[in-house]
Amino acid sequence: MPIRYVQAGGGPDVLLVHGSPGSLEDWELTMARLSPRFRVTAFDRPGQGYSGGAGRPHTIEDNATVVLGVIRALGLHDVVYVGHSFGGAMGLQLAIRNPGEIRRFVLVGSKAYPPVPVEPLYRVIASMGVAGRGLAVGLGPLMGPERIEAGVRAAFGPNAIPPDFVAGRTRIWMRPAVVAALAQERVGFEPSLAVQAPRYGEIRKGVVIVCGEQDRNHEEAPRLAREIPGARLVMLPETGHYVPISRPDELAAVIEDAAK
Repeated sequence: MPIRYVQAGGGPDVLLVHGSPGSLEDWELTMARLSPRFRVTAFDRPGQGYSGGAGRPHTIEDNATVVLGVIRALGLHDVVYVGHSFGGAMGLQLAIRNPGEIRRFVLVGSKAYPPVPVEPLYRVIASMGVAGRGLAVGLGPLMGPERIEAGVRAAFGPNAIPPDFVAGRTRIWMRPAVVAALAQERVGFEPSLAVQAPRYGEIRKGVVIVCGEQDRNHEEAPRLAREIPGARLVMLPETGHYVPISRPDELAAVIEDAAK
């Protein structure tokens, strides 16, 4: 399976994992701030961005296994894992597994508990398996720029959207392979969270939870911090869901502190 990735800087390893939908472009501002002191790696998750992944299940569990494959293939060591949104839920899955390659976790705007609302259109696409990708071609206009822009504005909340963000992400997110993967991720998200949520108390590695006060998941962050032993909670005022883009300086400072 081809994985698109980018790496910058030198020093201790930091791995950045985007949300759903998303791509490594989501981390450009954060990478620029971290790369003078760290070796920073970001990649497109299976089925997202420009990575491969057709035929994979596109679940938290499978994506977490792919993360470990990326870490080993690139020779990363003592990794600080930084996951945004769906990538944060993957981080929780990995923290439960407790792999030796990862020493600390920074979870940003993470959804951690069911329920997870799923649009009927995604259920239809996901139910068709391989044929869902073909259906995604025909349904592409329904995932068009207006709908994407509305979702982006809701996610950014009080924060400004970069001028080229919607146009650039629309080109990526409307790709049929991405739509098909996204549908499977959305449908499988709640069952996966239902299985892993009762195990958060088993996590023993250091975890920092970062969330905007206007994030859609802001009510879950304090609960998650209580349930993970020793977790640290950082709530950012006047901040929505896209912390890596809206608050890159604050996020980079949290990551640097976690890497100590």
